[in-house]
Order: sequence, then structure tokens, then C-alpha cells
Amino acid sequence: MSRPIRLPRGLTTSRQGLLLALLAGLAVLGNVATVPLFFSIQILLGPIASTLTLLWLRGWWSVAIAIMASLYTWKLWGHPWAILIFSAEALWLAVFVNRLNGPPENDFNGRIIFADIAYWLLVGTPLVLFLYGGVLDIDPTNVTVTAAKQAVNGMTNTVVAFLLFVLVQVWHNSRGRGLLPLRGIVFSLVLASITLPSLALTLLSGNLLQTATQEGVLENLRTVGEAAVWTDPRAFGPRSRGLPASVGAAAFLLKDRDGNVISSNPALFLRLATDFRPAPQEHIKVNGLQILVPRGERPALRLWIRGYWSTTIDFRGQPVQVVKPARPVVLKLQAQSAAMLTTLIGMTLLGALLSELVATLIEKQLRPLDQPLADATEPPALSGRPGAANVSGYGSLIAEIHSTAHRLQEHRREEARLRQNLAAMSGRLEQSIEQQRLHCSTDSLTGASNRSELDSSLQRVAERACACSVPLSSLAFAVQGLRQINMLHGRQKGDEVLRQLIADVKQLLHPNDELFRIGGNEFLLLLWDQPLESARTTAEQIRRVVSEAELPPCHDSSPRLEINAGLSLQSGSDPTGKTMLSRVELALSQSRGLGTHQVVVR
Repeated sequence: MSRPIRLPRGLTTSRQGLLLALLAGLAVLGNVATVPLFFSIQILLGPIASTLTLLWLRGWWSVAIAIMASLYTWKLWGHPWAILIFSAEALWLAVFVNRLNGPPENDFNGRIIFADIAYWLLVGTPLVLFLYGGVLDIDPTNVTVTAAKQAVNGMTNTVVAFLLFVLVQVWHNSRGRGLLPLRGIVFSLVLASITLPSLALTLLSGNLLQTATQEGVLENLRTVGEAAVWTDPRAFGPRSRGLPASVGAAAFLLKDRDGNVISSNPALFLRLATDFRPAPQEHIKVNGLQILVPRGERPALRLWIRGYWSTTIDFRGQPVQVVKPARPVVLKLQAQSAAMLTTLIGMTLLGALLSELVATLIEKQLRPLDQPLADATEPPALSGRPGAANVSGYGSLIAEIHSTAHRLQEHRREEARLRQNLAAMSGRLEQSIEQQRLHCSTDSLTGASNRSELDSSLQRVAERACACSVPLSSLAFAVQGLRQINMLHGRQKGDEVLRQLIADVKQLLHPNDELFRIGGNEFLLLLWDQPLESARTTAEQIRRVVSEAELPPCHDSSPRLEINAGLSLQSGSDPTGKTMLSRVELALSQSRGLGTHQVVVR
């Protein structure tokens, strides 16, 4: 194996200075010309140049270049901690190559990739989790995707730098300047065949995922805008219905033909006009869609989860602007991105291990080829043709190589089968988990959410109502008379009556209202954007549905269904809604003491 290309020691002032300046410029340019993955998540290419400097020249220049190039990340992301992380990676690799990897000939063994993997497992990822999650106080989803992305970025840059280093050496040796570094070539070919397609597939998948997600958001906003144009403005009353209870709800602002401005949430649009700005379009993959982010917010990772999707359409001659909180979609997209990046990390580790295995096996099999070359000056054997033993040895070696290749193909086929089985098992497991979640959170008889789901949903809805300044009422009601039906016609018939009754009640509800079964014949409603007067009307509608329900005939007496109900309104001092829940349950209890068809407000 030949020695790596090194500059003569005497040329440390001219050629080496020019080479260092060129590599430093490429490192800075690589960090400026980023490859965008997701929101404020970019692949930096600058470390390729610094790692190539380390492999080509050794020494400690690579650390200085890495520090200089990483300074740009302060401007890019709004914090200095990426400088520390990338500089520590460069120092880690420099210590490994200069102190632990032996003579320069060993730079082709690919162990620098394992050193970089060790850095991200032992130092880099913990640093990201601490600095981004603890110091910058970024949300866990963004911290996870950032940790995965930076690990992928660092490993990929080291892989690319190593492949370029080997490629330059191959080109150098092809000009008759020495033997090819066989181990480095084998290691590089196997590594490139696994990691580079995986990286390309991840980048393509991330781009397609962003595009599909943003197309879905735009279609949703357009649907809301068209519905707003057809809505009668009188339906909003003195108080608009505002944003619905779900976190991903939309709001609109339209100007009709008479010049009147109609908005489902005027306060929100005022805040957007004064405190928000459009984000750069480089993050938007779909025409007609914008994302509004807070002005001056840093670091960059906080922008997107506090932003709003926005689009403006002209429908029937009326311009309509529709906005929607970006947080749910961005967090979901980041979680999916983290999963893809974690898979890429696994593929990189797998590629490095397989490359090491294949390179070691082939090097071991081809090692006897050096022996005939070393013994070429010895007299040929007296028995048989000259060189017959060598020919036999080459034939055996070729057979071993074919056998090794066959085993590798078998391993790959087995790996493909295992991946398919794992994917199938993962799909079944996800389906089972979703079914179990629905089973645990839904009443099987009526389809209403159960008491445990109320405990988890109440705080979310109450906090959203406070944030949007929207009234939230709770209505608890109990159906009386089911016991008589159970005694006369059996429990199954009583269940059928209750199931149909709750189905009729659901027809009365707004899409953003939520229904829970909190007892055998007791139910609770969270009525979004309904003050007590409106909630009392809903209670009267439910009473009418219950009293008019179709019941099975009875010879001796005619069974009747009646209700008792309690009402309560969330107060400004009750952001979690627990006080409101206690009051409405007490109101229902007091209603029972007053007789049937009674509504108590507390």
C-alpha cells in the first residue's frame, strides 16, 4: 500500500499556505451555502473541508479552519453553541488522527469515521441535548431533530471527506506513482454504496414530506376561506366564534363587496399585523402559502412553532386571508424528520461496520498475494512447471473471493428479508397501539370519550379558551328512566335506547364541542364559545331530544326518559377548568334534588 499524498516539509510557506487558504475558503463557503432540510434545519458542508485538511496535511490546522467556518452559524441560527459543538468535533478528530491512528498510512483504514461516530454518541449528542434543551430552552421535538440532524451532518461530512481523500489518492496512484490503497478503496466503495444512497433518499424524502405537508395546509386554508365567503356575517353575532378548540384551528379575515371587514378573530389579526413578519420563502415549497413568524425572535428554532400559516385568496371578488397556527404541523413534521434522520444514522453506522468487515475480509484473503511478489527472486520449484504453485494459489484465492462475495449476497438478502419483516411488525404494532388508545379513551357503547379522556382534554381546551378569550361552558346531564326499560325489556334493549339517544344528542353539537361519558347515565359536554345563555339553550334542546326519544312499548305503563342538568362557565381565574368541572358536577347533584327536567347553574 502506498503512502498518502503529503506536501514536502520544505513547502510550508507557499504551496501549503495556498492549500490551507483554499480549504479554509471552501469551509466557510460550505457553511454559508447550506442545504436546507426542514425549518431552520440545514446541512452544513464546511466541515468536509476541515476534515479533508486533517487527512491531507495532518497537524492542527483543521481545528482552526473548523472554528473559523463555524462562526457563521452564530448569524445563521442566532446562538453561539453550534460553534462549540463543531469545534469540539474537529478537535476530537484531530487528536484521534495525530495521536491515536498511527502513521499516515493508516489514514486509509477508515477508522476516522468510527472516531466521528464515537464523538457524536459520547460527546456531540449530549452537548446538543444540554445546550439546546437546557440553555436555549428549545422544545423537546426540536431538540431531538436538531440532535439527529447534527449527528447526521457530522458523520456524513466525515464520510464524504474520507471518500474524497481516497479518490484523490486513487487518482494520484493511477498516474504510476505507487500501488493503489486496496483497503481504502474497498472500504470506500462499500461505504459509498450504502451511505450516499441513504443520504440522497433522506434528502428527497424530507423534501417530499415538506411539500406534501404544506400542500395539505394550503388546501385546508383555502377550504376555510371559501367557507367564510359563503357564511352569513349575522351568524357571528356580537361575539365571533373565534378559534375552535383544537390547536390547529384556523381564523379568517375577509372584506366583502361593500367594504365591510369581517373577521373570526380580530385580535389575532391585529397581533399578526404588528408583531409578525413573513418568513423567507426558501422554507416554503408551495406557491400561495406563507408562514408568519414573530419579529426579532431568536434563536431560529423558536420561530416556526410560534408562527402561523397564512394564505390569501380572492373568491367571488372578495379577498380572504386565512391563518392557522403552525405549531402542530411543524412539530409533527419535525418528529417525522427526526425519525428519518435517526434511520440515516443507523444506515451510516451499518455502512461503516459492513465496510470494515468487507475490507478486513478481502485484505485477509488477498494478503497471500504479497508472498509471491516477495519470493520472486528465489529459484522456482523443481517439481512441476515453474510458477505452478503460484497459479494454484491464485485459483484458490479467486475461489475464496467468490465464496466471500456469495456470503455477502446471502447476508444482504437476509438483511432485506429481516427489514421487510420488521416493517410489517412495526405496522401491526402501530395499528395495535392506536386501537388500544382508542379503546382506552372511548366509551364502547355510546362512542363518547370516557372519564380518563376528560381529565386529559379538559386542561387543553380550557387553556386554549383562555388564550383566545373565548367563553367555555360545561354542561353535565343525567338521563333518568333507563332503569325501568332495563327491568321491563332487558339490559340489551336499554343499551340500544341509550346508544340511539346519545347519537341524537351528537347531532346538536358544534364540531368543536366535546362529549364525555362520566358515569352510567351521566354525560358531560364542553361547549366551545358558548356563554351560559347559549349553553342553557343547548340543555333545552337535549331535554327535548330525550323526552321525545322512541321507547319500546309497555303494557302496564308508558316509560318516559327525563334529564337533570347542571351548567357552569369557566372563569378567568380557572385556566385549567378544574374549578368549572367541580361546580358543574355539584350543579348536577343539586338538580337531582329538585326533580326531573331541572337545570341548575353554578
